[in-house]
Amino acid sequence: MKKPLLCLLLLVSCYLAIGRSAMATTYYVSAKGNDSGAGTTLATAWQSIDRVNQEGLKPGDKIKFEGGKTFVGTLDARNSGTAAQPIIYTSYGKEAAIISSGVERGFVAYNTDALELRRLTFVGAGRDANQTGGVIFYRDNTDNSATQLQHIIIDSLDVSGYKSYGITIGSYAPSVDYWGAPFGYNDVRISNTATHDNGDTGLFSYGATLHAHHNWYVGNCQSYNNSGQASVTDRNTGSGIILANVDEAMIEQCEAYNNGWLSNHAYTGPAGIWAYACNEVIIQKCESHNNRSGTIDGGGFDLDGGCTNSTLQYNYSHDNEGPGLMLAQYNGAPVAIENITVRYNISENDARRYGAGILLWSSGASGGIQKVDIYNNTVYITPSSSGYVPQAVHVASPSIEATALRNNIFQTTGGVPMLLDQGGRVVFQGNCYWSSGSPVSWRQWSSTYSSLEEWRASTGAERLKDANTGMFVDPKLTSPGAGGTNPRVPGQPMSAWKPYQLLAGSPLIGAGLDLYALFGITPGPHDMYGYLLPSAGSPANIGAQGGGSGGSPLPVELISFQAKLTLNKVSLQWATATELNSASFEIQRSIDGTVFTRVGQVAAAGHSTTKRTYTWDDTRAPTQTTYYRLRQLDLDGSSHFSSIAVVAPAGAGRHELSVFPNPVEHGEQLFLNVAPLAGQPIRITITSLTGQVAFQQQLVADGTSPSAVRLPAQLASGTYMVSISSSQHEVRTRLVVE
Repeated sequence: MKKPLLCLLLLVSCYLAIGRSAMATTYYVSAKGNDSGAGTTLATAWQSIDRVNQEGLKPGDKIKFEGGKTFVGTLDARNSGTAAQPIIYTSYGKEAAIISSGVERGFVAYNTDALELRRLTFVGAGRDANQTGGVIFYRDNTDNSATQLQHIIIDSLDVSGYKSYGITIGSYAPSVDYWGAPFGYNDVRISNTATHDNGDTGLFSYGATLHAHHNWYVGNCQSYNNSGQASVTDRNTGSGIILANVDEAMIEQCEAYNNGWLSNHAYTGPAGIWAYACNEVIIQKCESHNNRSGTIDGGGFDLDGGCTNSTLQYNYSHDNEGPGLMLAQYNGAPVAIENITVRYNISENDARRYGAGILLWSSGASGGIQKVDIYNNTVYITPSSSGYVPQAVHVASPSIEATALRNNIFQTTGGVPMLLDQGGRVVFQGNCYWSSGSPVSWRQWSSTYSSLEEWRASTGAERLKDANTGMFVDPKLTSPGAGGTNPRVPGQPMSAWKPYQLLAGSPLIGAGLDLYALFGITPGPHDMYGYLLPSAGSPANIGAQGGGSGGSPLPVELISFQAKLTLNKVSLQWATATELNSASFEIQRSIDGTVFTRVGQVAAAGHSTTKRTYTWDDTRAPTQTTYYRLRQLDLDGSSHFSSIAVVAPAGAGRHELSVFPNPVEHGEQLFLNVAPLAGQPIRITITSLTGQVAFQQQLVADGTSPSAVRLPAQLASGTYMVSISSSQHEVRTRLVVE
């Protein structure tokens, strides 16, 4: 009696599931379309943005514009999706569609959320002709709600030609108390996007409350040629990327350059990449260079007024008109700049017109600047052709407490001063100072000192527990000053970028203060170049290369390793991104995945900064599942193992990892052939190309049929890496999510 009822319930459940799925519709927009059509197929595609704006879109709906074609108007997102079923605007075909909005906005979402913009180009009439911004997300409190809107994804956009901001996401609510509940956007992802040739700023956020927004990520974005606006004199304009009023955010792998030359505020200026009124923001692995200002600032990186519990690390700033690395507490800042870490950054020839390699300035508002650790940075400055005299470090005001600079390198030429200290309360300990020109000077208040010893004796600087610290010595850097003329290739690992690494015999190797033992500072997992840092309690190097020995070999960066079974042999192929002091590759084989034996060896390049491919054939055709790995040997005798590649003859299971369907839609099932790992517990991990984990699941591999996992509906469109790992094996492949 129960079975018919159970079947009926299952049928109803399936019907409801199908019904929910059917609610989502994909609409097409083509240059040859017709607005009177249904829009649900290419044959019935719409033609205009106006027709898109008229449709009452539902959660899960997609709007796909014909790639390479131009559509005139403003996209108006009047409907919200859900986090599980966002509304998506994108392109179809190989190219991105162009939204040409003339003097109007390119895209606007007012009080709507759960929206995704992907693979679109927005073009305004030009920063002088256009009257507004490009892509705008804005909310107010007309609904009297203090909650956060959810799920904004911006990926692979190009936004240019707008008077104000290229992309802006913000909230405004005059009736919401500034210290009240968060009132903004939660879960925002901006990736692979360019904002350029706009008037005000490339990318900007603002909020109605102190931390209006939560959980943001900005990765692999470029912002350039955003001029600033000479007509705006009550605030700074012309920055590349600014985050404000965000709690928990990361900006990484971004580049900002040639911004800000028309900024026209008398007391503040723009910067390439910066944040203010943020909590737990990390800016890392970014490059900011050749930024400008019509008045002051125009620097590389900045953690500005009201930033708390935040980190600036692994960044490269160079050739900016303003400071390379700056902390600045503006008048009226809501809270103190507090609990800040600035580490493993490089500033090269910044401060061409204003500031210093490192600039600290505080108005004193809300407690000023407090509890800042600035360590293991490298600053290199030559005289400026503008006539301005920069400094390696400028402490520009009092109201800076519990702040210390330790284990940094300050190298100048041509008499550029080491220090201008107008605050007198910042601690200097364990730093290296060096100048290849004269005079050498440290200036504190109205007094100038011509040697480290004189400065130390007069001010108490570079002293720790009644002992002298710091040194005036040549740090022996590789190619100092050559970074700007020898730029890092996009995507190239920092370990392969030589400028400012320590040469063999550098007096700074192992000479750094033990930050953990002396001050309780945990120095992080690695340095600017990817070297692992010494264990806690051990001294590190001075400067941005905090780990590794000068001239010592670096591990080979292996980017692929594959084994392919043919009729009578197994062909192995692997590729390296970089090799420094590599000796050879030993090929090892196993029949159980545990015990490996050496079966061959291939000589390595020794030193290479470009991709290199290697091959080796095992002419003993396997009769059962067989496992291969590489043992990479360095010239100093150290070694590293690759991941394991698996092959299997017919009847022994598939010999390569495959996933299908590929591409796959949001929320669909993904099937994985993992027969060689049958019976083993495995972990399936899907990560974005910027390293963010998007999905994980554990299961036991099936040896007879493909393993299936259900992808989350909110998984963003894009290219991912799928990793299948057991206790002994790991294989990877690429996956495209549409």
